[in-house]
Amino acid sequence: MLSFQHLSSLCAVLFLLLGPVEADLDNTTSPTSVFRSRPDLHAPIISFDILRPELLAPGYIFLAPYRNTDPGPYIYDNDGQLVWSSAGTLGGSTAHNPHVCEYQGADHICFFQGHQHHGWARGHGIIMNKNYRVVRTIEAVGAATQMDMHEFRLIDGGKRALVTIYQPRQYDLGAFGVGPGLGWIHDSLFQEIDVETGELLFEWRALDHIAPSFSYTCIDCTDTSGDGLTRDTPWDFFHINSIDKNADGDYLISARHVGAVYKISGATGTVIWQLNGANPTFKNINLHFSSQHHALFFKENATHTVISLFDNASNTFNITNQESRGMLIGINHIDRTASKLHEWRAPEERGVLSGSQGNMQILDGRNVFIGWGDHAYFSEHLPSGEAVMYGKVAQRASDVMMYRCNKYVWKGEPLTAPSLWTYSRTGSGASDMVFYVSWNGATEVRSWNFYTADTSTGPWELIGTANKTGFETEYLLTGSLGWAYAEALDADRKPLKRGQSSIVKTFVPSDLIVSGCNDRGCDDVMPLREGEVFNKTVPEVGNRGDNYTQDLGVNTISYYPMLKYTVRGWSLSTLTIPAVLVLLIIGGFFFMLGRRRMARIGVVWHEKLVSIVSSFLGRVFGGSGRSDTEYRKLETTDST
Repeated sequence: MLSFQHLSSLCAVLFLLLGPVEADLDNTTSPTSVFRSRPDLHAPIISFDILRPELLAPGYIFLAPYRNTDPGPYIYDNDGQLVWSSAGTLGGSTAHNPHVCEYQGADHICFFQGHQHHGWARGHGIIMNKNYRVVRTIEAVGAATQMDMHEFRLIDGGKRALVTIYQPRQYDLGAFGVGPGLGWIHDSLFQEIDVETGELLFEWRALDHIAPSFSYTCIDCTDTSGDGLTRDTPWDFFHINSIDKNADGDYLISARHVGAVYKISGATGTVIWQLNGANPTFKNINLHFSSQHHALFFKENATHTVISLFDNASNTFNITNQESRGMLIGINHIDRTASKLHEWRAPEERGVLSGSQGNMQILDGRNVFIGWGDHAYFSEHLPSGEAVMYGKVAQRASDVMMYRCNKYVWKGEPLTAPSLWTYSRTGSGASDMVFYVSWNGATEVRSWNFYTADTSTGPWELIGTANKTGFETEYLLTGSLGWAYAEALDADRKPLKRGQSSIVKTFVPSDLIVSGCNDRGCDDVMPLREGEVFNKTVPEVGNRGDNYTQDLGVNTISYYPMLKYTVRGWSLSTLTIPAVLVLLIIGGFFFMLGRRRMARIGVVWHEKLVSIVSSFLGRVFGGSGRSDTEYRKLETTDST
């Protein structure tokens, strides 16, 4: 029989088996990027204290900072370069825990979106496909209030969802010193919901199983505990913050304010066992944690259970360890003991003490990924504990936070087109032309083709190719032309579907502002000095604006490059002439022979003619077609 001591000593072997008030934001504490092709985005700039690319697991980093300029989900690559900003798709809004989830047999992105309260939230779950389009939302059901932020995850191949709910209830708090009169308490609920039908499959309520007197968080003694006096400030005695489910149908939940992890029967809802807290089932050996988050099953059999969790070790007001850490815990059900098997700490001299939030994710390649909660940091570690990545989205002074962050392999294919901005200081050969191109969410772009023309209708000339460099690629052309577009290429240098930008007119600054410009662009207008005002004027437009569009040279019928389809290298325009000749010959025979004779011939030769034509079309048009660029209006109704 495998003993608990064996588990502790063979930790390395286990890993081999792993197949309310916003602070002032500025560009020092919370720096953001400036993209000329997407000036609407304010993506955080990630700074790395540690980055060893050769030791990192493959995949993309999924973040959702809040209290920043553009809150919401983001995706970054292993170099810290932006891949996708949800603000460019959904607009900036508070969201939590973006992660890859399986739904209807394909990878999707799941996350919570809603209104943030202090320590909890109200909202719903979002399921988004690879095109970054919302395909389904998940809401709490039954008699419960809205879904909470702490857990939203799909299970059973996306057929079911696990969600948390914070339900305010009137409650007799007289024994806790609140009264006379009814007080208010937050009941922690979780539900399992059928994703397609919305049917409630299971519901669990903390007040029906756990006495509030077991809480380590007293009324009105922390910033998130609540004073219990009103429906808007209920006492949060339990604070559920994660749910997991095993193959037997039982649940694992973490409750921060009681400092405990519970295994819940999926059949009856009763507590099977409790780890840590005021009424533990097991004796802790070399183990202590508090205010924890993100408890998950790792391995389990009849005699032993191994779980992972993030030990905050602090709720800001009370501290049980000098630093927070990711932790692997082994439980021996025979000896009724629990012990720490391994831990992962932040690579700071004194560690990081996260007073709230945080998570730990064991990656497929054995590495461990950790989000540091109220510190907007993340790290990746080897199984040994060594950090191979340590990134910071914002400095602590900014008060920017991240509830959870994760790492997953992902393939994004946005329905939007690439964004392009071109610039020339003079608009002539006296200065260069600069291209700035990006495609929000596209993971398959490896290089860009750049095309120019003298007019918006062409003819177009391919003037250069550049490898993709970060979110926005810059390309410099000697000389200048009036119009341009860009084309995204994959790893095989083939054009990507929807990979053509709109046709843009090269921006050339007027003589009135050119003094504030250089060869790469123009500076922002300087702030006015005290007492200074602009001499604002309204310029006149000649001919009452009748020729305004014509003078601009814009082709308002076709803003986007269109596709030229080919079959086995033959363009459809090339095949048009032979097709017309065939039709003319058939028409000539019809005219000479007359309708009746042609009808008799048609009856005799019908099947043979069908066979011949089918064979001919198969030889000429067979094989898969490909698309080259010419001009087309963007099609937004393509099948996804």
